[in-house]
Amino acid sequence: MRLLALAVAATSLLGATSAQALELNVSLAGQYWNASPSGEIQGLSTEDPIALKDSLGLSSEGATALSLQIDHFLPVLPNLRLSQTQLDLTGQRTANFTFNGTEFNGQLNNRVDLSHTDVTAYYRLLDGVTSFLPLVTARLELGVTLRLFDGEFTVEGSNSNGEQARESISLSAPVPMGYLGGRLDLPLNLSVGGQVNAIGYSGNSLSDMSAYLRYQYNALPLIKPGVELGYRRMSLELDDLDDTYGDLTLSGPYVGAYLRAGF
Repeated sequence: MRLLALAVAATSLLGATSAQALELNVSLAGQYWNASPSGEIQGLSTEDPIALKDSLGLSSEGATALSLQIDHFLPVLPNLRLSQTQLDLTGQRTANFTFNGTEFNGQLNNRVDLSHTDVTAYYRLLDGVTSFLPLVTARLELGVTLRLFDGEFTVEGSNSNGEQARESISLSAPVPMGYLGGRLDLPLNLSVGGQVNAIGYSGNSLSDMSAYLRYQYNALPLIKPGVELGYRRMSLELDDLDDTYGDLTLSGPYVGAYLRAGF
């Protein structure tokens, strides 16, 4: 909670006083993320943890992310980014464990869905400021993110009596987080940067970090397409968050493309 409180305080203070560049543009971006899972989930706090790979049979799967970003020159109002990530992992495994009060035994179909939508409001504290390195400019963003999960944990298969059973736990809790982003623009239309969303409270914690290398084609006057290569890591420690329990990490490389229009 301290990170979120710091972000809110700094955003309120600096957003009203920082001067932003005269800029108005809209960016559309898409990413394909090769998310590799690790960790475990629980149906109830009294049950043994269930390993994502060994017990549920989950492995790396492709996830997609789409985003819309609006940057403007009004110093009081924050900039806005809307993003949506489809992160749905499935697996099959012959296993014996108890999930959400039901003892499963046999061939099981399993699902961990961590799909979510982010609404991020942020201020540009630095934008196009020349750094101590020649031909390099810097950008710094600070704000808050509201993450809306729309997922579930599901196990389906034979129970201890040989009957078909299905147990599912919905994850739909809204999670506020502090947001920090930065970018260094380099020669040859290249840039490097990263983003962090994070919070921790009452035994729950969530962090989502990414780093990237980007190329942008700047020859067109009002439209600037670009591509990027990056790495994303999302970690969750859930202790009765919307009745869900677990300690999970999803990580891996991603590729993306974007189109920026404006001035």
